[in-house]
Amino acid sequence: MQDLSPSKPLTGRRVLVTGGAGFIGASTTRALLARGAEVVVADDFSVGSQERLPTGDPGLTVLPVDVAAPGAMAGLLGEFGALHAVVHLAARVGVARVLSDPEGCWREHVAMGRELLTALQACAPAQRPRLLAASTSEVYADGAGALDEEAPVRSLAGRGRWAYAASKLAVERLLDASAHLWPTGEGPVHLRFFNVVGPGQDMDGGMVLPRFVQQALAGEPLTVHGDGRQTRTFAHVDDVAADLTELVARGHVPAGPLNLGGAASCTIEELAHAVVRHAGSDSSVSLVDPTKHVSPRFEAVRLRRPNLSRAQALGLGLRARSLDEIVEATLAAARAAV
Repeated sequence: MQDLSPSKPLTGRRVLVTGGAGFIGASTTRALLARGAEVVVADDFSVGSQERLPTGDPGLTVLPVDVAAPGAMAGLLGEFGALHAVVHLAARVGVARVLSDPEGCWREHVAMGRELLTALQACAPAQRPRLLAASTSEVYADGAGALDEEAPVRSLAGRGRWAYAASKLAVERLLDASAHLWPTGEGPVHLRFFNVVGPGQDMDGGMVLPRFVQQALAGEPLTVHGDGRQTRTFAHVDDVAADLTELVARGHVPAGPLNLGGAASCTIEELAHAVVRHAGSDSSVSLVDPTKHVSPRFEAVRLRRPNLSRAQALGLGLRARSLDEIVEATLAAARAAV
């Protein structure tokens, strides 16, 4: 799966970004605007914040829309006519938010997928935009090494802790059924994100790096869930946004799943110590039982590391920041926000 076709200019091309005021969405919106695209952000602001967006940019339109609402996506695609692409990033994110209502999370994501599919089916073929839709690395079953796009996936019946993964996999399957709407090989692209972090990420959903940063800056113990030996590979949000923007600009991107992530691999305990070190903090690192501190339903994944060969064959992932760079940037943004 190698496609190094040149990027198309985005000047004057309109892109719809659902969840565009969210963490990944806002960074992607800024990157698209910087490449000359006209960007329509659709967000209900339940998690996203308009403060993340460059609202004075003449190329940006921001609409308060719940894209899971019946007819909302059809209305957007009908209002804005010939879109170059739809980047569907709207989602309920974070373990804490999912565990607070797993079944609601599943229903919400599937409702978004169905509304999106209905809207795309109503488009005239010549005006049907290319679709890049956020999935997650959580769809993969536990593995002993780096996970490529052909690795085994979890059950569609997953509930509780795995409702998020099950819902994302269900939407992948739903959208795959619509592949005939596009020319062969140009159907939906499923963006399987691996641990995207960085400046501006909030800790309300249980995200680990912003939680560690907040604890370190407050001089509090950094609470590591479990034994701290779980291994993750982190990616800076702006690096991922640059890859997404490049995908939008490509003349052709093969359909199907696509891993997107970085190269900063470490255990969660190592991440905690890196935050303490870069913060110049006296905070200790404390191991805690997540079934008591987060939720009785909490389950940890021991290893999540991406195989990015498919993305690299597309010329993506050219800038993968180190763990130290990611931690320093996140700390700097947190200090500036105080």
